[in-house]
Parts: sequence; structure tokens; C-alpha cells
Amino acid sequence: MGIYPSIYLANFIFTSNPLKINVLNKYFLIICFLLAFSVNASEDDTLFVKGVYSQHIVDFFQRFEDCKAESKEEIIQHFNKGEFQDMAPSRIVNLGFTSCLNYFSLKVTNDQAFAEDYYWSFYNDGILFTLYELKNGRLIEIGETSVAQKLEERPTPIRCLSFKVEMQAFETKTLILKTKLQGHSNLYFPTDFTTVEDILIYEANNSFLLGRYFGYFTFTALFNLFLFILIRRKLYGFMFGYILSMMAFNAIEYMYDVHLVPDFLHRFWTHFPKMFFVLLSSYFHTKVFQYFTAHKEHFPKWNSILNLINNFILFILILFVVIKIVIPQNTAFFDQYRLLLFLLFLINLTVLVINLFYSIYKKNKQSVYYICCNFLLILSLLFYITNTFQVGGATIYMPPGNIINSVAFEILSLTIAFLLNYRKELNEMNQNLAAAKLKSEKLSEELIEVQENERQIIARNLHDGLGNTMNALRLLLEAPYKNEKQITGIFNLAKDQFRNLIYQISPKEIEKIGLYTTIQQDLELFKNTSIAVNLTLLGDDHTIENIKAVNIYRIFQELISNIIKHSKATIVDITLNCDESTCSLQIEDNGIGLKKENTNGMGIKNIKSRVSYHQGIFHIENTGKGMISIIEIPI
Repeated sequence: MGIYPSIYLANFIFTSNPLKINVLNKYFLIICFLLAFSVNASEDDTLFVKGVYSQHIVDFFQRFEDCKAESKEEIIQHFNKGEFQDMAPSRIVNLGFTSCLNYFSLKVTNDQAFAEDYYWSFYNDGILFTLYELKNGRLIEIGETSVAQKLEERPTPIRCLSFKVEMQAFETKTLILKTKLQGHSNLYFPTDFTTVEDILIYEANNSFLLGRYFGYFTFTALFNLFLFILIRRKLYGFMFGYILSMMAFNAIEYMYDVHLVPDFLHRFWTHFPKMFFVLLSSYFHTKVFQYFTAHKEHFPKWNSILNLINNFILFILILFVVIKIVIPQNTAFFDQYRLLLFLLFLINLTVLVINLFYSIYKKNKQSVYYICCNFLLILSLLFYITNTFQVGGATIYMPPGNIINSVAFEILSLTIAFLLNYRKELNEMNQNLAAAKLKSEKLSEELIEVQENERQIIARNLHDGLGNTMNALRLLLEAPYKNEKQITGIFNLAKDQFRNLIYQISPKEIEKIGLYTTIQQDLELFKNTSIAVNLTLLGDDHTIENIKAVNIYRIFQELISNIIKHSKATIVDITLNCDESTCSLQIEDNGIGLKKENTNGMGIKNIKSRVSYHQGIFHIENTGKGMISIIEIPI
């Protein structure tokens, strides 16, 4: 209807010359076709927005790469000459590694009969965005923003980096976006152009979702910290560190750190790239793997390799923090350092994956479960790497930010395993406590039995020894003719017997004069006998507790008593050795040895009970030339 009325009008005007009319018709048709084509071409290059916009706006971009840091006027000249190139169809901008500035042009029209405010938003933590409007041959700056800015400093105070674009009814604007990488080598950013209502709804939903994720991460981190404090297993401590470092990475990846990091730490925080926290997570993750799979016990060589890499990673991370504090941030040095962090991550990931599959090959059950927990994480990391290096079309299937989903699955799976292990360990602890209780009760019964036996021995000694001596003394004193020499001798014997009984009941002198001196005083009784006794002290006998010293003394008494009664020995060598950790008593004689029927006698049982009470060691055997007894009690 728009073309053919004009043809009819021309026929009406030029009816006098039919040939001219036919020629005119042909030219008119060609002109109309070209005009229509030009209109369509113009429409294809223009983004028409009408409220909420859901198309991929990258399709409407044109790009110019500036590697010479040219002026605004020169950029305008490049634009006017048509040197801005069309972008390949995509949901995102991903241009790979570059150190150049990049300019993106977008022609947009408000296809509404009223004014509307639109927001052009970007989702990347490492780019300085500057937005211009091309108007009357000049670039007029709309704003500049990056993640280094606090919320109140940004053109639009929201999580993502966003510019407000005011547009009148049916107004068309040409917008020029300049991107400058800040510490990143990969030019990547999702983007959208929409209304304030749409962006607020999106941010609210996003904040709700991320809030649930980070709440879950916080809970699991505190849970592992609780287990670490309670059980003192390094596994849970490393898991706590891993979750925190992954929280930091995902906070930066989703640009959510602006809500989590206090303002006074925000600028310092933004100086650390994502790769720093990726490598830190890799360090903790490897440690979790080592302890979870008991790698040190099963694969010591591979465990040593992982320890070597981990120690180097930790050194590099610490060095990065130190240098970051000392050296200003905007240096070429840190670009190389970030590359080192990335290479270390690739090396560690490669070795970890090889190690993991080797463990599975060796039929390590924990490794099988571990790879099931980490399958999605490994897959998402591979997509992350391929996206960074622009390998294939990985970004179509899994954007880098989806790592948070695989991390959540991994942490959930490992937490379940930790709960099961904790339950198992708790049952083992309860069983050990029950066994310890039974052992303690048995030891208490044995100790009571020992004490009762000692009372009987003391009573027997009182009756047979001191009692008989006192009766003899009484008879001498009642005799009509008193022998002073005999009375004195029996009195001295009674005094010695009384002293020995006091030692048997409570040798309090040990605490004052020490174990060695107490034993030495007891051995004075052997001076007038046929038994030669040699006593040697090694170390310091005052380092041992009094109650343990008393029990060692009791054991000494029991062993010496057995030697006197049964061994027929002529030489006895006694060695007391006390150091910082143990106190040992060794007694060796040249007698006839210990008969088999006497190994379960009351005296030996008493010795075993005393040694067991202090969790010590007791050993007795015939040497062929006599007998040797060794006790060892921890200090």
C-alpha cells in the first residue's frame, strides 16, 4: 500500500508519455526497494526496547580494539569511518586475553510513547567500565564504575555495575562503552539492558538465593570448626578453611562481597584477585583430600608430592599478601604474579586429579566416595578454565559462576561423610571409655587386693617379727639376772624392725630425701650379709611424682624380698634411671632364677597391679645366670 499508490500517482501525472511512465515505474520500484532495505538494515543495528528486555543485546554490539590509548576524538573518527566491527552472536562478551582498551557501541531506541529510565548493567569484578553517549560528534561521559567502589560511590548503588540511561519517548541514543581490565587478563562480562523494576526484582531474587547459599556455607563452616575443636582432628580444621576460601571466591564471582565485606576493608579486599582465593581453596581442598583418604598411610610417596606442592602454594600466597602490602597495586608485576597463581592452580589440580584416580585404581574406598562428591566441582572447574582460555563453547553450557552449585553439592556430600565418621568415632570413643572404665575398675579391685595383702604382710611381720622380739625383750627384763648386752641387742633389733614396718606402711621420707636415698638406706641391711649389692642412679630421681615413687619403692621391696627368700644370690645389681619421660628400675642377680610356679605368685601379681595402675611396663625373666626384673613407669 505504501509503494503502489505512488505509482498510480505518477501515471496520472505523466499520462502524456507512456514510455516515460514505464521507465519511471521501474526506477521508482528500485528506489523504494533500496529505501526499504536501508530501513531494515538500520532497524537490525538498533536495539528497540519497550519496558523489560530479554534479548541478547551483545548481538547489537559493535567493537573497536584500542591498543594505543587513543583520544576520544580519534575514537569518534574510527566510529564514523565504520571501523567498529560487529560482534559474533552470544549471550556474553568473551574476548579472551587482551591488554588493550575495548570500545563497544550500542544504538538503542526507546520504543514507547513516554519517557523511560533504563539500566545498562555488567557482571564482572575486574573491569573498569566507562559509559559515553555519542551526541553531536562528541563523547559525553555518563559515568564510570568498578567493584573497587563502595555502594554509595557507584552510579547505581546495587551489587552489579550499572549505569542509568534516561530516554525520552521514541528517542534513539548511540552509547559507547569503554572497558579497561584491572588485574585481569580475560575480557569477559555478561550484560543486560532493562528497566529499574526488572533489575530490582532480579537483584532481590539473586540476593535471596545467594543469602541461602552463604547461610548454608556459614553453617557448615561453623559445624566443621565445632568438630575440630571437639575432636582435634586436622581434617575438620582444613575443611573449615576450605569453605571460607570458597565463600570468598564465590562472593567475588557473584559480586556479592560488596554486601559482606565492611566498608573499611572493602578497598583492600578488592586488591586480591579471584585466583588468590581459588589457589587458597585448592590448598585447603588438597589437605582435606589427604586426611579424608588417609593418604599418608596408604600412599606415602604421593602424599609427599602433595605436601611439597601445598607448602610451595602456601609460601606463594603468603608472599603475595606481603608484597601486596609493600608494593602499590597498579604494577605490571602483579599481572605476572596472577599468572603464577593460575599456573600453580593448574599444576595442583592436575596432580590432585592424577592422585585421585591412582587412589581409585588402588581400590581406596574413600577416594571413590571423594570423586563422587567432587565430580561436579571438577567439571565446573574445567569449564571455568576453558572459558578463561576460550576453548570450545563451554560458556554456553556452564557459566563460570555455576561453580557455587557444585561447591554446595560437594560440601553437603562431605558433611554427610563427616557426620558418619563422627558417629563412628563417637561410638569408638564410647567403647574406649567403657573399656577404660572396666580396666580402671579391675585395677581398683587389684589395688584393693594388693593393699589387703600388704596389711596381712604387715600384720604377720608384727606378729612374727616385732612381736616375738618384744616377747624376748620382756622375758629378759623379767629375768632375775639381767644380761645388759643381750637386752641392748634385742632392743636394737626391735628398733630396726619397727623402722622397717614404718617404711612398709608409709615411707614419707621419699618425698624429702628422694627415691634413690630411700632405697640406699634400705640396702644398709645387706652390709652384714653374704649378698653384695650394687646401686646405680642415672638421671634425677626427684623428677618423679611422690605417689609413683612410693609404688616403685614398694616394687623394689617386693623384688628384694623375693631375692632374699628364694634366689640364693650372692650379687645383686640395682639400677635406677629417671629422665624427663620415664623412670625405670632394673634389678639383676646371680641366683637360681625364678621357678615357673612362682610367676603367678602373690608378690608378682602385686607388682603387675602397681605397674598397670600407672600404665607402665613390667618384665621379668631368667637369664641363665640368674634373674633380671625391669619395670618402667611414665613420669
